[in-house]
Amino acid sequence: MPPWLMALTICATLLGAVVLFLSITRILLLLRESEVARLPAASEAHVTFNQAGSYVLHVEHPRFNMALLHADFVLHDATNGSDVRSSPVIFRTTTSGFSTVSISIRQFEVGHPGVYRLLVTGIDTSSDLSRVELIFTRPYAGALFLLIVATVFGGVCLIGGLVFTALQYAGKL
Repeated sequence: MPPWLMALTICATLLGAVVLFLSITRILLLLRESEVARLPAASEAHVTFNQAGSYVLHVEHPRFNMALLHADFVLHDATNGSDVRSSPVIFRTTTSGFSTVSISIRQFEVGHPGVYRLLVTGIDTSSDLSRVELIFTRPYAGALFLLIVATVFGGVCLIGGLVFTALQYAGKL
């Protein structure tokens, strides 16, 4: 067995492990750092934005909770009452845990820093909203996509390096 091939597979394994570790930790950091505000689910809530720009509204709820399935969300400027321009999220990001799921719903274009009023209509009145939260984040879908690609690449390098190293030790290559 050529020594350069063994060195190549070991380097691929190490590269895969490092890329996998870094991309997973960066995904967790991205999700934590992008959060701007967390509100309890209610028909009306006030939220403060410190900067102008794009914000994405996520609904975090227990699995299979349909309380906000048909809800509509409108954000008003609290100072002058004007509606904030918004659009539905076309490619929704979903973050799943063991007991909760977070789904991106709408993107808002906040024109200036300040206090805003979020109005939610269409809430199922028979549902329990005690574990449902509304979360505003900065947009992170593009960065999340690239980090997922890096995670897959790291996993392929790690597994491929381990398999080829084992095949070389077994004398199959």
